[in-house]
Amino acid sequence: MKKILTALLALAMLVGVAGLATAQAKKVTVWCWDPNFNGYSMKEAAKVYNAAHPDVTIEVVDFPNSDGVAGKVQAGLQAGGAGLPDIALFQDFQIEQFITSYPGVFADLKAAGVDYSQFASYKVGPMTEGGKVYGIPFDTGSTGLYLRADYLKQAGLNPDSYLKNLTWKDIVALGKIVKAKINKPLIAYDTSGWEFLRMIVQSAGGQFFKPDGSLDLNTPATKAGIQVLKDLNDAGILGMTEGWGNWVSAFNNGDSAGLVSAIWIIGTLKSQPTNAGKWIVLPTPLLNGVAGAQNASNWGGSSWYVFDKSKNKAGAIDFLKSTWASKDPAALGFYNTILKGAGAMGTYLPSRSGSNYVAKDDFFYKSQAVYADFAKWMEKVPALRYTANYTVLGSALTPALSKLFKGELKTPEEVIADAQTGYKQAVSQ
Repeated sequence: MKKILTALLALAMLVGVAGLATAQAKKVTVWCWDPNFNGYSMKEAAKVYNAAHPDVTIEVVDFPNSDGVAGKVQAGLQAGGAGLPDIALFQDFQIEQFITSYPGVFADLKAAGVDYSQFASYKVGPMTEGGKVYGIPFDTGSTGLYLRADYLKQAGLNPDSYLKNLTWKDIVALGKIVKAKINKPLIAYDTSGWEFLRMIVQSAGGQFFKPDGSLDLNTPATKAGIQVLKDLNDAGILGMTEGWGNWVSAFNNGDSAGLVSAIWIIGTLKSQPTNAGKWIVLPTPLLNGVAGAQNASNWGGSSWYVFDKSKNKAGAIDFLKSTWASKDPAALGFYNTILKGAGAMGTYLPSRSGSNYVAKDDFFYKSQAVYADFAKWMEKVPALRYTANYTVLGSALTPALSKLFKGELKTPEEVIADAQTGYKQAVSQ
């Protein structure tokens, strides 16, 4: 009898272990950081997937910010991969650091059958290593020039005449008129970062590093971009602020007539409903005299990655492929939903057929169809690469640009030399 009980107990334990393994195999854990944006979008994707796979649980874990996710992942990798999820979201400028520092940590999704020709091409570069591609592109950071149409009218100008591709020289001329007529700087500028320069340089396909990862600032695009900032500052067109909150206040409160930013700033603009009908969005201005320059650029954006040794690698890949990389009507409808629900414009090109992509938006001047415009500009964004030391470069370029605005540095060449010195000091520490 004792032997029978022992056998039954062993069998029960085996069944329990098998049940636990099955439960784990049917659960996909995702780490991201914004419950109102990427977290919301992933939960909407889960709804689509669960309609066909009701036995799979998609657990979305929200962190306070992107650094929280990256830091937790890094700690897990340093501990041998303990405690990591199946999927994690990374900002595009962060990912090359992980690909370089932790070889083989992510699953090759190209080998898993993802068709990357269906995504905006500029998103694929940072997630590519040799013949492998590791991520599923999420949102675009497609940029534009936001202007207050009512301020243009107050300055005696017709906003309709600016609905076209312009150059930065055109913007300097426009800013001088607005400043003279209504005493408003044309563009709110945040001195605590270098995003403005990044957008200008990237609009010409300019890179800050060579393919081998070495610093490369002495390029036509970087020099021309710094010169644009100098010209704007010298003309009194930049409304200087420090920090995100002060920058937002400058354009939301009407202290500046505009800003340059990505599509995701629309939600911030709409937080001031009294400004409805006043904003107009133009293509990113062209960088004069630089080969390959486009009226399009990028700021931000993120992508999803599957850990190669995750508990449910196969399930995670199937989930992402079935929702974020599928032409299935339900998947395309999901992209349409998150655009309206969170202003999240995906970079899966077939998704642009959704009704919300072409709809007019009454918040903007003459009900501009802003999402259709951003989707069109997204196609023209040059390919981007960041490298592992991208954020370190920012810590060197930001103070160099501040010296330019104060008159301590006079030329683009002086700014570059100062940034190079700061960068070398930072990487040597």
